[in-house]
Amino acid sequence: TGSSGINAEYGEGENLRITFEEYKKVSNMLILHMREFEEKSREGAGEGALKKQELVDWYLQHIEDDIGGEQEMIAKKLVTEKVLERLVKVDNVLLEIDGGDEEDPWLVVHPNYIIE
Repeated sequence: TGSSGINAEYGEGENLRITFEEYKKVSNMLILHMREFEEKSREGAGEGALKKQELVDWYLQHIEDDIGGEQEMIAKKLVTEKVLERLVKVDNVLLEIDGGDEEDPWLVVHPNYIIE
């Protein structure tokens, strides 16, 4: 299973590791969802940004059938949050828009990013 090697308790400093393939799969799903949301927003009068927590919730709902239990749900949530953090701080694929909430910022896909 995808949760093998993940301990039952998760501390703030806990090391969660995923393969690069899993990272690309998660990040591409999130980015595609964000791009679709941005497109719909352009057609309407809505904003093109999503809150970080909205993205995490969407992803967990999307993979709900593949999750085996509460522990795996917690692990997937933590992994998704770390993937989003890396997409913002390391890969510079997502941009945080200043909205005042540091814990749950607004996120948009960098306009020059092309999905591989």
